[in-house]
Amino acid sequence: MENKHWHTLPDLDGEIYLKSASGLETAPTADVNGDGVVNILDLVLVANALGEKSPDLNGDSIVNILDLVIVANAFGNP
Repeated sequence: MENKHWHTLPDLDGEIYLKSASGLETAPTADVNGDGVVNILDLVLVANALGEKSPDLNGDSIVNILDLVIVANAFGNP
């Protein structure tokens, strides 16, 4: 096991984000309306878009409960 590196990730919501070689991608933001804080307004925007293609926060091509969970977990944060 020489020269091997192990990383342990906490079991949050099953999402794993990998950094690209270019580093140009940005992580999805739970502040859907861009007002600087994640609050009930962001939850309402995502809830009203269930089944649509945007705002898809986890990249699975559809707005669903997983996107609501992302917003709920970030509630109160910028």
